Amino acid sequence: MGQHSSASGSALLGLDGLEVVSAELVSGEWQLTVQTAATMVGCVGCGLRATPHGRRVVRVRDLPIGGRPVVLCWRKRLWRCREPACGVRTWTERAAAIRPRAVLTQRARAEACRRVGKDAHAVAAVARDLGVGWATIMRAVGDHGRSLVEDPMRLDGVAALGLDETSFLKATRAAPTRYVTGLVDLERGRLLDLVADRTRTAVAGWLHARSRDWLAQVGTIALDPWRGYATALVASLGHARVVVDHFHAIRLANAVVDQVRRRVQQVTLGHRGRKPDPLYRIRKLLLTAAEQLTQRGRVRLRAGLAVGDPTGEVAAAWQGKELLRAVYAASDLADARAALERLYRWSDGVGVAELSRLARTVRAWEAEILAFHVTGGCSNGPTEAVNLLIKKVKRVGHGFRNFDNYRLRLLLHCGVTWQTHRTARLRSRSSRLLA
Repeated sequence: MGQHSSASGSALLGLDGLEVVSAELVSGEWQLTVQTAATMVGCVGCGLRATPHGRRVVRVRDLPIGGRPVVLCWRKRLWRCREPACGVRTWTERAAAIRPRAVLTQRARAEACRRVGKDAHAVAAVARDLGVGWATIMRAVGDHGRSLVEDPMRLDGVAALGLDETSFLKATRAAPTRYVTGLVDLERGRLLDLVADRTRTAVAGWLHARSRDWLAQVGTIALDPWRGYATALVASLGHARVVVDHFHAIRLANAVVDQVRRRVQQVTLGHRGRKPDPLYRIRKLLLTAAEQLTQRGRVRLRAGLAVGDPTGEVAAAWQGKELLRAVYAASDLADARAALERLYRWSDGVGVAELSRLARTVRAWEAEILAFHVTGGCSNGPTEAVNLLIKKVKRVGHGFRNFDNYRLRLLLHCGVTWQTHRTARLRSRSSRLLA
């Protein structure tokens, strides 16, 4: 089927400077023949009026129309300069919507970047939908996405900073696991940047590249209890208050409960936990907050400890975990200090090795733990939320090997505010007409 050119068809195409000559449906795809509206141009060398020198058909992919793929057949005009003294002989016309030697229109390349970046679609899936190769889509993502990622305004207004590490490449026989450090704006929950390591040097180098004014506005930092990150912050952000939030601290306490439970299991029964074993059956109840236990859960917890914990070490570790939770649940700083003293006395009194190690860790990070109350409950939760988005992008991409592509994909998905056209509602709720 064919259709002659019309002003409405050119308006629907929406490419400035190009008009639709004909439209044809071939094998389920729209083939739109287009050309420029220019009838007179000047020579790029001497400025004299050029004469037509034929046409060349260039085929490029565009965005789908009505769910059907679109191929633009651009009847590209060739021009010729008749001035003998001019060094320019012939040239082909250009259009802003289609780059030279491109297989995708500019808006198709921008849409590919948006789908891969904002929507976290797989590059292979976008390439398949547009009928091009993987490398073509990845080049479009780089060309349109790097300007968004490298925009200096993107890092403005950061008052609370979060740090955490995620794995980039899993360990193999020849190499260990490679980690990266994510820096997150806690107030707006967006990824600021990704550093290709989790060492003190890597984080300190990123901070050193920031301006003094940018560093001065950061007043709070949330991180997990790892001394490498804390040391990296001293030189550049020594004025900021460092906070170890409740998520990471309680995770350490839960790990202690699990370690004690496994050790007691091995000592009493001589094997790892199995389904009928009393301690194994209450392993999840031991990690549940005391106030969230139901009446049935409390009965099961006491029964399992009575049978499977003859020395009371698992119960002591569970109580230590609850005492650490009480530090974060305290109403003010004074109550939090008192709760910490109760944790220290309990850990020193029960004599459980794992719990004593936890108490030493808490003592080493006491100021950062108490800073939770000084900062009004600053949390690294937004960083953990960004980590979930990072894992989603990794699953969609089936893993990454190139760190630059990995960083670009993550920043486009988690660290860029996309300006998209807001679709108006077709129907809205309206008041009923009164008779």
